[in-house]
Amino acid sequence: MIFFIVVFILYAIFIGFSIIGFQINSPSSVSIKDFIPLKEKFLTIIIPFRNEENRINNLLSSIENQDNLNVINQFIFVDDHSSDCTVEIIKNWTLNKNFKCQILSLKSDFGKKKAIDFGVKSSNSEYIMTIDADITFNHSFFANLKNKLATNSDLYLISVIEDNGLFISRIISLVLGIITIGMTNLKFPILANGAGLIFRKSTFIKLQPFHSNFHISSGDDIFLLKSFIKNGNFISTIFGNSLTIKTEGAQSFKSLLFRSLRWSGKMKISGIFSSNIIGLLIVFCNLSIFPLFFFYLKYSYNTALFLILFKLIIDSIILFVASIKFKEYSMLKFTFLMFLIYPFILVLIILLRIFNYDQKWKGRKVISS
Repeated sequence: MIFFIVVFILYAIFIGFSIIGFQINSPSSVSIKDFIPLKEKFLTIIIPFRNEENRINNLLSSIENQDNLNVINQFIFVDDHSSDCTVEIIKNWTLNKNFKCQILSLKSDFGKKKAIDFGVKSSNSEYIMTIDADITFNHSFFANLKNKLATNSDLYLISVIEDNGLFISRIISLVLGIITIGMTNLKFPILANGAGLIFRKSTFIKLQPFHSNFHISSGDDIFLLKSFIKNGNFISTIFGNSLTIKTEGAQSFKSLLFRSLRWSGKMKISGIFSSNIIGLLIVFCNLSIFPLFFFYLKYSYNTALFLILFKLIIDSIILFVASIKFKEYSMLKFTFLMFLIYPFILVLIILLRIFNYDQKWKGRKVISS
């Protein structure tokens, strides 16, 4: 029982630090004087895509509806061998636009990392922003972005949440949003989301973060983060009501499960020791619910019941904070259901990992080693 007590205490400490860290750089605690303004048109947006004809229009509309695009030098769309109409949709959209757009295509190479690498090397801006093709921005995102960038940072992690899909998927994104921003603000970055990253081009070229992992299907975000951490580069966060990127959540339990499986694979091989340790802590804490419930039913151990309720309280706190900060109040009603379901999802992920499930992503086999 002592083991369970230690695990739950460490879990509570981690969640507590994540919440505290998130508060450090919240809009209410940061003054505009803390930031050094940049020149106009310092940013290139790179959008790698593959077969996104059903989702790309939301992104394009979101760009069109921006209040101000003065920080944007150009948009670079990089096609990763799409077989649908995505390229044609983008070409038609770029006609008669008053900002620069470029459409590139991978030839012999393939994969999201290759697409990002190609886009970065084709750009001529001081800073690069990489986004996914299924995201949307608040209408004032780019108007407010300039004053949020400090010139001494090499990498910025932007808050990303899901605005549709299964409630389980949306809750996971809210909690990960708190953890990502919070731990980075405490100078202990452990996560990043490839749907919204900004980095200095010169640093990317110097580090070549994807050089040894192009063959791995996903993980552009975590490998980039690892490279910047290892090199000692300064990493900052961007969060605000108008500066949170929204992305499409998992629309089915199957897609949620396979996405989680893919994420667990990239974390395993990322080489970020702290991320793996905290990942194991979260897994152990959630899976501990099963033996604790057994001990309580079989032996009436009050300590077991206390630990179960303790975890429910901790989970409720971080979900409450996330829901308030990201203004996703409707997710609060799923707190208890999420508490019950998530351990079973972890069991399924572990089983799929043990039996080496042959997974595909965007029509290609997922290579995770």
